[in-house]
Amino acid sequence: MASNQLTPYYDSASTTTFKLVSSGNTGAEYQVEGRDLAAPYVVQIIRKKTAQNATGNDHVQIRVARTERNASTQKLATAQVMLDVSIPKDTSVITQTEQKKLLAILCSLLRDATANAATQANIAALVGGFDL
Repeated sequence: MASNQLTPYYDSASTTTFKLVSSGNTGAEYQVEGRDLAAPYVVQIIRKKTAQNATGNDHVQIRVARTERNASTQKLATAQVMLDVSIPKDTSVITQTEQKKLLAILCSLLRDATANAATQANIAALVGGFDL
């Protein structure tokens, strides 16, 4: 069951609150309240599962997107980041423990609590279109 809200940090001390607006078998959507319908700020969790006895992978996608309207031109601009977590049905070789390590490595590349300056440098590199 989806949480009623998400409150992720975007820096060491500041958060944004996303309220649950819909949920179902294939995922959930959260939005920042009080925004123009044409300019949402959203977190989406999208689940794509394969059949129970099938081979292959299930997927969980996380999408964070923000749309803003240019005050001069009235045109909309959207920025988004997406993460696709691919979970193998056969966990005999790549166990859940190993899968968690992969996620931890990714999180460490983007957010190292002991070295916030390095984290900000990694994020700046990604936003700038560069390698880490």
